[in-house]
Order: sequence, then structure tokens, then C-alpha cells
Amino acid sequence: MLQRLRPKAPSVTPPLTPEQEAEYEDLVHLATVREIRCTIRTSTQAGLAAGLSVMAGTLVAGPVGAAAGGAVGTAIAVRMSKNIVPLDTLLKQTPPEKRGEVIKLFNEAFREEFTETIEGNAELKLLLKGRTPLGVVRYLVDKDLIQSEKLEKLDKILSKVA
Repeated sequence: MLQRLRPKAPSVTPPLTPEQEAEYEDLVHLATVREIRCTIRTSTQAGLAAGLSVMAGTLVAGPVGAAAGGAVGTAIAVRMSKNIVPLDTLLKQTPPEKRGEVIKLFNEAFREEFTETIEGNAELKLLLKGRTPLGVVRYLVDKDLIQSEKLEKLDKILSKVA
């Protein structure tokens, strides 16, 4: 006999703790100060359009068609992938139930990249005792204590994780 399946109750994400709210504000602040812009991922669709254009060009006109299809496909892909937005805007628009996941992702990325810097500095070690790596990186940026090499890594992390 067929049994009726009970619909799953939607999972409820607990609200952010005050610490997580502060971390999220640190993240938004960093994105605003560094003026990070990121691309909303449409690369799969753009790649598919480019590939189909090359294939269609090849089927219709052989090698010359492949070149023409590649040019047309590239133009289509570039046009499709122009969804560039400021990261701070994206973060502000993130639904509250997803913000915990965002904080976790960024904290992991910052921990990997900035642990050595933090561990090598007594003042930063003291700061880290009560804060997450995200908060310490905000402190570094606000006080202009971070080197340009690390700023580039910070920008890469902010734009990559988003």
C-alpha cells in the first residue's frame, strides 16, 4: 500500500546572536570601506551559451563557423556576466536566516589567511581573545595597520567568498 508522505516542516534558522550581529556588521563595514564589488554567479549560463554558440557555428560552417560561433558566444557570455554589485549591498540584502552561514564562510576564510599575522602580534592576540578573526581584520583596516599585500588578499577573500 502506498503511504502518504508527510510534508517536511520547514527548518527554522535560529536568530543571530548579538555576537553574530556584530560580526555581520564588521563584514558589512569591511565591504563598504574596501569598496568590494563582486559578480553574481551566472558563469554556468554564460559558459553554456558560449559553448552552444561554438557548437552551432561548427555544425553550420565548419572551422570558420567555430571561430564565428566562438566570437558570438564570447560576446553573449560577457553580456550575461555583467551582474556586478557592491558586496555591501549584497550583504545588506541577504535574508537574516542566511546571515549565519555567510558569517561562518567569511570567518573560515579569514582564519586561514590571517592567523599567522594575528599570532605574530601581541596586541592582535589580545584583541582576538574576545573577537573573531573578522573583528580583528576590521580593527586592522580601520587603524590602517594592514600591509598592502594583506589588503589585496583581503579583497580577494571578500570578492571570492561572495
